[in-house]
Amino acid sequence: MSATPTPTPTQPQTPTPTQPPTNPPTGLPNDGFVTVATVSPASTVADPVHNADLCYEGLQRAAKLGAKVVAFPEVVLTSYIADDLLYHSILLDSAERELGRLVARTAGLDVLFSVGVPLCINGKIYNTVAVCHRGRILGVVPKTFIPTYGVDFEGRWFNAGPADVTGITVAGQQHVPFGSHQLFRCRQLPQLCVGYEICEDIWSPDPPSIHLALAGATVICNGSASNASLEKDIYRRGLISGQSARLLCCYAYCSSGQGDSTSDVTVGGQEIIAENGAVLAQAQPFGEGFAIADVDVAGLWGARRGMSSFKVAASAQAAGYHETLFDMDIPTHPLQRPVSPQPFVPADARVRDDCCDLALTMQAHGMLAFLHNRGADRITVLAEDTAVADAALALLVAARAADLANIARTAVHMQFPGAKPNGHAKALLDSLAAALGCAFFDDAQPPIADRDEALVNPVDMTELALGVSGFPLDVAMQYAVNSQLVRSFVPLMLARVAQTTDDERLCAALGPIVVHDDPLHVPEHDRYAAQGFADIAPVEVEDFLIDGFLRAQHRPSKSFRLARSAFGTTYSDRQLLTWMRTFYGRFFATQFMRHDLPDGPRIGSAGLDLRDGFMMPTYAQSTLWLGEVDDLLSRLDA
Repeated sequence: MSATPTPTPTQPQTPTPTQPPTNPPTGLPNDGFVTVATVSPASTVADPVHNADLCYEGLQRAAKLGAKVVAFPEVVLTSYIADDLLYHSILLDSAERELGRLVARTAGLDVLFSVGVPLCINGKIYNTVAVCHRGRILGVVPKTFIPTYGVDFEGRWFNAGPADVTGITVAGQQHVPFGSHQLFRCRQLPQLCVGYEICEDIWSPDPPSIHLALAGATVICNGSASNASLEKDIYRRGLISGQSARLLCCYAYCSSGQGDSTSDVTVGGQEIIAENGAVLAQAQPFGEGFAIADVDVAGLWGARRGMSSFKVAASAQAAGYHETLFDMDIPTHPLQRPVSPQPFVPADARVRDDCCDLALTMQAHGMLAFLHNRGADRITVLAEDTAVADAALALLVAARAADLANIARTAVHMQFPGAKPNGHAKALLDSLAAALGCAFFDDAQPPIADRDEALVNPVDMTELALGVSGFPLDVAMQYAVNSQLVRSFVPLMLARVAQTTDDERLCAALGPIVVHDDPLHVPEHDRYAAQGFADIAPVEVEDFLIDGFLRAQHRPSKSFRLARSAFGTTYSDRQLLTWMRTFYGRFFATQFMRHDLPDGPRIGSAGLDLRDGFMMPTYAQSTLWLGEVDDLLSRLDA
């Protein structure tokens, strides 16, 4: 038995649309999350029966954990090291027969899975993955780039697969699409569009995954058989995560397990599930051989919407790809993915330290440019009605900018305009000013900058997003040094300075500021509080909501679900929803305050005005967002 070309190729049994289906108006199944798993069985050489059983066991395990897309390694049914045994029809026929048996056994599983199998088509052997779902082979995708160098000799056995799609008969099923230009899209969740490449394909200068993504694929699966060597696992992880970032996709990679090792080449498997540059789940070489994670395919569509240079074709057909639709139930379930309660703070300590150092440097050089443009030789940091940490960071930046501009630090002032400065806050900042060699004074009158003076406003992005702090003076006179930093990141920067400085006095002054509790608060006579938007969340929650709105564009129901996952039982559902309602209400109502912000350094990937890549009408209505929050609140009372 061998796969044969279908005499008269026909259209797939499922009609192919001319346009991708659009979003349903009431939201997406499981909020657009799809569970993806990779499995690397310990295959046995030239034993397709045993290997198919291992794949079946892996599928059962993944399905029980909620997996909807599962990928296996390349030629897993025969093992990658079958070598010249691939010339034997008895092995090829057995592999094809076991593919059919595996497909039949999984007819009751609502899982899209791909399994590596060598197929003889029209007298030539191809390294392929068979894409299967509910007892049907939806398509067969061949490997494009065949390596014949180093420890790989694939050109001895395999032909490079064709891009154009034709119909073949495989495992007794006729009219199976065969060719590398294929996509597989879920009807119920069109954002789930899966494409496939095999091992060497991603190492090539022009990986098929690039063109798959530009044709619409949001999930790329790669079944591989990559040998182990020192640091190669690190390189692979960088390659996979980098490709997922470049293509704004999920990249699910699985390499063959230890059964493919020989006496001189070891293979240990490696599982990586990456999404837009972040590794969601992985299994190290010679490890478990299994990884699973929920992938935000809706979020990937959102990321592509926001990048004008990412040119996706209007349809798979317009890009020259064959698209097969499948039906799949995607129920809601507990999320299987890491959700950070501090999305603006890198989880890795070394990366976090580097970000703190770079942010401070960017702020100082941004202020240096402001000083030069104004011709200023004096700097006044305004400390009224702002967090102590914000004022402290602004003073640190001002001192560094003064050093860069060859301005004496005695020309840097910390000022408390207003009649009733907070005594404890004043003492903390007074100590810091003294440690830096800067001046500190009170003044009941707001300062009026002259031509030679630069005013520095310490307000942070969290305060600006909530409209709890503003710019009382002419914005052209001020430099908003912290306007691109969320509140939760500021103490980390101060702690980093305290950790790295050789100045004991500065370190001692920063210590109590870092641990100072300075919660967000509603200003006196705040008119938005009277409108029902007075319940401001803790800083970590507000910053979490800012990330979901500005960077991810989540709808309220999705932000709520992610917040529940991030904060666990720290806060009740009612607290989170009440705070969400206040956030949306205040953000929309105070947009006019952010319409023309003063200059400030762009630090991260989120901002609040046009110069930072954010455009929002001044008087946009919050009805849709508040309505969805109110609906969620009503369900709590039901």
